[in-house]
Amino acid sequence: MRHLLFLRFAGLLVLALLMGSTTRSPAVKERDFGAYFAAYGLRGSFLVLDAATRQFMAYDVARCRQGFLPASTFKIPNTLIGLETGVVRDTAEVFRWDGVTRSFPQWNRDMSFAQALRVSCVPCYQQLARRVGAERYQQWLPRLRFGSMRVTPASVDTFWLTGPSRITQFEQIDFLQRLQRGKLPVARRTQDLTKNMLILSRGPGWVLRGKTGWTMQQGHDNGWFVGWVEQNGKAYFFALNAEPADGKPATAQFVQGRRAITEQILQREFGLLAGPAK
Repeated sequence: MRHLLFLRFAGLLVLALLMGSTTRSPAVKERDFGAYFAAYGLRGSFLVLDAATRQFMAYDVARCRQGFLPASTFKIPNTLIGLETGVVRDTAEVFRWDGVTRSFPQWNRDMSFAQALRVSCVPCYQQLARRVGAERYQQWLPRLRFGSMRVTPASVDTFWLTGPSRITQFEQIDFLQRLQRGKLPVARRTQDLTKNMLILSRGPGWVLRGKTGWTMQQGHDNGWFVGWVEQNGKAYFFALNAEPADGKPATAQFVQGRRAITEQILQREFGLLAGPAK
């Protein structure tokens, strides 16, 4: 009996190994997009996925696999969690300004949830985070599989900006694909509302959705722009991560460059975003 069980186990093991040997990881083609970054005084990495062909194209693939703090790209899963848990009723709910004047003047007012995402209002999302609480985050974050997030009661309103939380560009795109397809473990309404909030521009036959991010720690700035383009029935996902090439504090080139570099690459290298935006 033991002999038969051993043979059966051995057979299953061999089958698993054979299946594993024929499973291919997604193809990654390396491209040199360095000139786009240099034009804005930045260094970084860029990743694009053509969803139809499953072809990844990467500038500095090793860096694309490096984890960084998600910064305000975490507002995407945070929006999903806020809506799904009911701590925010809908996109029209108003976040009240706390009266503290901050260096980003667009934050110094009352605003709707949709507006808070549009202007990347950190204080608004910190209000949301305190309502959600560490315990619910610890339940929801593993379900959403958004990188490697670490939250405690002490860090509940900062864990995406400081500390050990990390996400790679490959992980950003994996998450965005599941959102775009409606495959996240939250209600369809929650996903649809979030996707609508992410629309940045549209043109003839195309729609651009995305979110920027920016961390500032001890004089070191790091920035994101992640999202996807739907054009003529096809989807293309992107994730940019960048920082000032000279290591100095961020300038207007950094702030504007994240999205500008992305749009230039998508337009010139992939023929996307064709036609005037509105």
